[in-house]
Amino acid sequence: MFGLGKKKFTGIQIDHELVEEIEDIAKESYPIEFSAMLQGKVEKSVLKINGLIFLPGAASESGAVMEIFMMPMLSDAVGSVHSHPGYSAEPSGADLQFFAKRGYFHIIIAQPYNDDSIRAYNSFGELVDYTIV
Repeated sequence: MFGLGKKKFTGIQIDHELVEEIEDIAKESYPIEFSAMLQGKVEKSVLKINGLIFLPGAASESGAVMEIFMMPMLSDAVGSVHSHPGYSAEPSGADLQFFAKRGYFHIIIAQPYNDDSIRAYNSFGELVDYTIV
C-alpha cells in the first residue's frame, strides 16, 4: 500500500501512449536530457499516470532543471520523468534529492530509450514496479 496525500493505492499503471511519447521525446532530445512532471490520479486504489506537465527550465548533456515554482496549483502532478543520455537509468544524488521533494513516482529513461530502458523509483529512490496499460 502506497500513499499520495490522503489517497492510498496498491499499484501503478502508465498509459502505453504516454510511454511511447516519453520514448520519442527522449530520442528526439538526445544527447540533451529532457524532464517533465508526470500527471495522474488515484482511481480504485491504482495510481494511473496519463500525462506530462512541461515546465520552464534548462537542460544539457549532464542534467535538466525544471522551474518547479511555475507548477500550476491544480496540476495533478504525481512525480517526474527525465532522460539520461547514457545507458544507466540509476538516479544521481540530485535526482534523489528531487524525488524526495516532488511526488511519489519517478521515471528515468536511458538509452536505447525503449520499454526495457525505463526504471521507476519512489520518493526514497527505491525501484518501483508498474504496469503499462
